[in-house]
Amino acid sequence: MDYSPSAKELSHFPFLKKAQDHVRGRFSTLDSLLADPRNVTLVELSVARVRDAMVPKKTPDYSVAGSPEEEIAGYALARIIVSCVNDRQLIDRLTRFEAERAYHFLVSEEEWNPSCRLDESGYSRLCIALAGELGVPVLQDRMPLAEYVELVAPLHEDRYHLVNRRVGHGFVEIRRGEGYELLRERIRFLLRQGLPHKVPTAVCDLLAPRVADLKRAYQEQMLQQFGAIEENAFPPCMQALIRALTAGTNLTHAGRFALTTFVHTIGMDVPAIAKLYARSPDFDPEKTMYQVEHITGRGGSGTEYTAPACAAMRTTGLCVRRDSLCEIVNHPLSYYRAKKRDLAHRPKKKEENEQEKPVPST
Repeated sequence: MDYSPSAKELSHFPFLKKAQDHVRGRFSTLDSLLADPRNVTLVELSVARVRDAMVPKKTPDYSVAGSPEEEIAGYALARIIVSCVNDRQLIDRLTRFEAERAYHFLVSEEEWNPSCRLDESGYSRLCIALAGELGVPVLQDRMPLAEYVELVAPLHEDRYHLVNRRVGHGFVEIRRGEGYELLRERIRFLLRQGLPHKVPTAVCDLLAPRVADLKRAYQEQMLQQFGAIEENAFPPCMQALIRALTAGTNLTHAGRFALTTFVHTIGMDVPAIAKLYARSPDFDPEKTMYQVEHITGRGGSGTEYTAPACAAMRTTGLCVRRDSLCEIVNHPLSYYRAKKRDLAHRPKKKEENEQEKPVPST
């Protein structure tokens, strides 16, 4: 018999179809909901959810603040808000946050759910029902190879590599207890697949003040996170693009897009970015400024693009001169952040230390 989660259980996993069905019809149309001052708490709950996703914390607070109906509707509204912001990296952060939140509630269900009972498989009825809806075979000891590879692509632990798995007849071995992690990755993948929504302009207009605040806060957070621009920390792919420009080589459209989005995200302003292309043989100041403003969201569309991930860089042939750090990251920005951190902790060269020694008084 199918398990029917309670409203409280659904509020912890608001992306489930049953959760969405639970609140369907309980709220008015979206534009009237946003225009009604009585719903300001719901809007603020959604904005807070996006802010929590925007600024990762070592010990995130996943507590359920509102009623089950508010939690479920707040989740849906948060997805609408990031769709209006339309920044790919912020969308990725929200989907990762929601997936980690769901994972937390799955592994700690005995703490928050009085109805939780684990069967001989080690999973609860709620977890098994959730896995069934999302298509993750937590009760089996294997899964199709193609599905497995898709799910574990972002995971870098050695135990997930195919060389460390039993593979046969198109299936991959699944070990006991790994269902929670596979569910987390399935959730992240499915939630990312559905964003951004095509939100009516009228709805985004109603959310415009909050969207503007989020954009501003996100940009400040990114600048604070990356700090001063340090070319020594650029990943090999971006260094290659810079060298190509310096040598007077025309970059492909994919190369221009990747470099522009990367340096914009780490804090380079539009004039400085345009100046990078000044040595290009086909340099056209007006055209370059237009392209840079369009990619960085300063143009008419308002869409601010994010640097492509490593997988996309490989697809376009821009992933070159891979080093050991490239093997453990999946995004050029992750490389840059890690490399900057590494450079900051390296001991200074002897001559630098000598220069910093105070001159003895005579």
